[in-house]
Amino acid sequence: MVNQLRLSKISTADAVVNYIKERIEGGFFKPGEKLPSERLLQKELAVSRFTLREALARLSALGIIKTQHGKGTIVAREMNSSTLADAFIPLFANQSIKDIIDFFEARVLIEGEAAVLSARRRSDEDLKRFETILADSRQAINDPSRYGELDFLFHMQIAQSSGNVFLQNMMGCMNEYTRRYMKVLANAEVNRNASIAAHEEMYACIKDRDTSQAGIITRKHLSRMLAIMEKLEAEQKIADTGGEMMPHRKAGGCRTNVSDKGKQKMKYHTFPLKGERT
Repeated sequence: MVNQLRLSKISTADAVVNYIKERIEGGFFKPGEKLPSERLLQKELAVSRFTLREALARLSALGIIKTQHGKGTIVAREMNSSTLADAFIPLFANQSIKDIIDFFEARVLIEGEAAVLSARRRSDEDLKRFETILADSRQAINDPSRYGELDFLFHMQIAQSSGNVFLQNMMGCMNEYTRRYMKVLANAEVNRNASIAAHEEMYACIKDRDTSQAGIITRKHLSRMLAIMEKLEAEQKIADTGGEMMPHRKAGGCRTNVSDKGKQKMKYHTFPLKGERT
């Protein structure tokens, strides 16, 4: 059962990790199945017990394998969203506006397609979940913190109803950051009102299985949040130059000037897009 490939020339934890990953990718070790015992793996790979356990610990941390009490080590059946999310930590370490803008650009692309699939594949049970979230959102419209959480849940429901495990995990790995920025944006009443209006439109398209409009409206909604962040970035650049008069465009196309560095506030919710339709 066990391939007699030896790693005597590269007897390191990295080599063991790569070997086991290749065996999983090749279908030799299948999801849900147990790995060979540590004794067999040591013999097969000609590595020490310490090296093997270090490699298994790395694979476990990546979410590729799981150790179950009384069952041994098995190949994971599903992707680990939390592990994927850890890869984003360096991108958000400095909390730069540019990184946040990149994040929202990615969301426009990913979630726009998730909405298309949701409209195509949603079940009646999915519709009930959407309706519950929307009903709760209407009641929480004057509660920024509560509304921000419901806003987040609505967008997560789009991922769940898409029926695509990769989209679900890609959006799932962004959960922490998505929730954080939605709650900040929800501090402004104009953003909450725009959000719920967009959600109503998105839900109607998903309910009617209108795949084209579902994607268009979702991307438009997320692009509005992206525009808020881009406007904030422009304000920050002005502040960084010492308040020099620099024209920049608002979402509606008119120009404004900001010249007082001391008045620049790093609060996303202070930059609503006034008068913009959702």
